[in-house]
Amino acid sequence: MTKLFYFLSFLSLTSCVSVEKYNAHIDEKIDVDKLQNDVDIVKNKLLKKQVDIDLYYSKDVLSNRLDSFKNSIQQPMKPNDFSRELSKVVSTFGHGHTVVMSLNKRATKEERKKYKDSKVPFSQLEIKSFDNHLYLNNNYSKDSTLVEKAEILAINGVNYSDFYQLYHDYRKGDGYIKTLNKYMLSGAFLRYVNNEIGIVDSVELKMQKNDSIFTQIVKREFKKKKVKKDDNLTKKDSVADQPKIVKEVKKLTKEEKNRKKDFEKYKSDIKKYFVYNKARNDYQREIIFPNKEDSTTAILQIKTFSLRHSKKAYPFIFDSINKLKVKNLILDLRNNGGGYVSDANYLYSFLTTTNQPKAVMADKMKVNSKFSVTGNLFNKLGYIGNTIGLPFALYHYSKTLFNTKKEKDGNYYYKTTNKKDLLNQPKKYQGNIYVLTNGMSYSATCILGAALQNEGKAVFVGEETGGDYNGTVAGSFADFKLKNAKIGVFYGLLDFKPNTSRELKGRGIIPDVAIETNFNDIVNEKDPQLDWILNDIKTKK
Repeated sequence: MTKLFYFLSFLSLTSCVSVEKYNAHIDEKIDVDKLQNDVDIVKNKLLKKQVDIDLYYSKDVLSNRLDSFKNSIQQPMKPNDFSRELSKVVSTFGHGHTVVMSLNKRATKEERKKYKDSKVPFSQLEIKSFDNHLYLNNNYSKDSTLVEKAEILAINGVNYSDFYQLYHDYRKGDGYIKTLNKYMLSGAFLRYVNNEIGIVDSVELKMQKNDSIFTQIVKREFKKKKVKKDDNLTKKDSVADQPKIVKEVKKLTKEEKNRKKDFEKYKSDIKKYFVYNKARNDYQREIIFPNKEDSTTAILQIKTFSLRHSKKAYPFIFDSINKLKVKNLILDLRNNGGGYVSDANYLYSFLTTTNQPKAVMADKMKVNSKFSVTGNLFNKLGYIGNTIGLPFALYHYSKTLFNTKKEKDGNYYYKTTNKKDLLNQPKKYQGNIYVLTNGMSYSATCILGAALQNEGKAVFVGEETGGDYNGTVAGSFADFKLKNAKIGVFYGLLDFKPNTSRELKGRGIIPDVAIETNFNDIVNEKDPQLDWILNDIKTKK
């Protein structure tokens, strides 16, 4: 018992030291020669390991960019400053999924205990960025006085304008696309603020709306402690002493019981298939009617493809759409950063014009070697994981090796689709389709968008997508940590492509009707892209 006590005490002590050491590293400057060595590691790893790294620029060009950056380092830098500048270089490669991470300060054991089950201020807000503006998009806190769609100028004295000058070009989309950049800074800014101010009980937002500048406070929400009732202290005149009124419960008929049961199941299915978020009181999949009195025009908003129940969700959704006799379906894919291609595949199967089994993605993906996918999985599971899950590991390794083959062009390809991916829905949507996209429409969203645009049925409205029409390097990811800065770099192993392609290289899905939005539209809650579609539907009636 004594040995166990000393062992646990040792683990606790080393954990605290580890957190303190980790946090201290974030604020320490790293010597020039060590940073330059880290750049060499990035060059060696990415140029050799990432599939199609030279898709947009030759390896010589990429190598020269990294060498120029390496030679430009003449002063020691903090890890996150180095990460920011390295990101600016790596993002010019044209692979949006290749990401240089930053370090976030960790909570100590005491802080974790103190703030257990509490809601941090930022988790109660949806903060978004648009070019050089930061704004409060949605308020999920208990404080109803917070002004939504107001611009945030600073958080706890950390100015967004100063941050923007440093970070505005640190992350880009695929290829030569520029539309993704303006949406990407909100998360980076909040991480930056967290590192600057540490763990706090409240944050002060300096905000602006309609030329008025003001401050608002967002407090951490703590879980309320349950107060135990003392039966001995119940008052004589309490409700407990009053005679109980028994409500007469109406006995339901068998038909009424079945109807009630069906209705409860329907409500449960809506929450499950549209993916209800209780904390935010909204849905990740949603059908919206712009005109409440007209169900023939509907908006199907898909916020992400990283959702559950796709196989059953889309039949449920399109059964509703068909029953409502929707003639004009507006598929809103704006701000959908992607997710599982299998999710997008189920949606595609209800929208495609083809009447034969087909998948939204191409049949195969290019990989670097026979062992790219298998080796990455082995590294992620580690020796312990591989030992514990040996039957699963052997099955998966055999499957990936069998599905990876060398072809006549000398490259290796991984088979993407199986029979279960080739879908042919008997009741496809037959009406008009409009698709809304913007710079945050990315990854799997672009796989779907490219396939639909190629078929020519849908009218695309909005901005060019942030993801490449011809696909993206993603699907399975590997990572490595830099020796001195201790930051991670993530890169893709699979060249994921849609079931179509085009000659135009390095560009996204270009809308048939290009309509830009600006910050004033956001502040005034105007939607010129959706308005154009609704007006087009109206004129065609």
